[in-house]
Amino acid sequence: MGAGSLSVGILIDRWEPERGGAERCLAYLAGHLERKGHRVHAFAERASAGAPGRFHRVKGGTSAFGLLRGPRERALGRRLVAAARQECDVTLGIRHLPEVDLFWPHGGSHLGALAGRARRTGRTSEPTGRHRTFLELERELVAGGGARSIACVSQLVEEEFARFYPGCEERLHRVPNGIDLEAITPERREHEGRALRARLGLAADVPVLVFAGRDPLGKGLPQLLHGLARLQDEPWCCLVAGVRQPARWRRLASASGLGPERVLFEPFVPAPELFALADLVVIPTWRDACLLAILESLAAGVPVVTTRHAGAAHLVSGNAGTVLDEPGDVEHLSAVVRSWLERVRAGDVDRADLRARVASRGLTPWLDQLEELLLELAT
Repeated sequence: MGAGSLSVGILIDRWEPERGGAERCLAYLAGHLERKGHRVHAFAERASAGAPGRFHRVKGGTSAFGLLRGPRERALGRRLVAAARQECDVTLGIRHLPEVDLFWPHGGSHLGALAGRARRTGRTSEPTGRHRTFLELERELVAGGGARSIACVSQLVEEEFARFYPGCEERLHRVPNGIDLEAITPERREHEGRALRARLGLAADVPVLVFAGRDPLGKGLPQLLHGLARLQDEPWCCLVAGVRQPARWRRLASASGLGPERVLFEPFVPAPELFALADLVVIPTWRDACLLAILESLAAGVPVVTTRHAGAAHLVSGNAGTVLDEPGDVEHLSAVVRSWLERVRAGDVDRADLRARVASRGLTPWLDQLEELLLELAT
């Protein structure tokens, strides 16, 4: 182990990379750090078998009234920090904590997330419970200096923090998310895409729309289903991947007039297979800090329909897809999807051009940048 090696503490609720999203990104970083000779420690309430790094179990906090979310979140944060201090040179957290060396909030600012929810619901209210606790911790980290450095996954996130917490700009570092460009390629359509079509019983000539995400409300699944209900005269099938409580969404699809032959629900589909299957990815999000699905879709050479509230929306323009102003305009969403279905059927998709838009977003440069931030914080 080299003289410049670090002992890095990852602070998280559950160390379960198979959950995807932020956990998967953390696992990429942990593996990268270990390959570079650093020691990785993971501090969490629980971990899945095979998760990278040395796992340290930290019990969650309780209050006098049981498992109240706000007090519990703050207590867990204190315990994670205290445990990591005993073992590590530098700490990294993706959750809200009392303090941390490198704050890497994949969801961006919690204030920004609440603003997205307010757009969706049309209601604003004073935050309560866990949301109030998250905002208090966020202020301590960002405005109060509890986070020595903040890694922003997109320009949207960087701008949110600068707007909500003036004076923190010097601690903000834009580190755009990367993806596994070797695993996700247009060439996989021929084999993995065809195989998944066959498994799902889909005809070879039916365009497949894909919606992916664990937050169907925030990512606009109701709006998508209502929009697709206007396209019953078109041949298509929509695969909804990764949502919780699929029965609930099947009922909504059915209420919109969309039967199981139109909308399929799969609890989990590996990204290489999912985007190899897709002809068009549609995620009309109300607000998303980065939306890895956009990067992965483009890497697979698949056009995207999303909104200006997606952190990676700047990559989607012209031949790469369409960026909507708001997901709530269902009529416009429907018209845009119809237009892209026509292009897909006509073969009017330049997959090489789409992939070129994310050619610089591979794993190594992304993870090297994060490693450099950790090395600077340890000096």
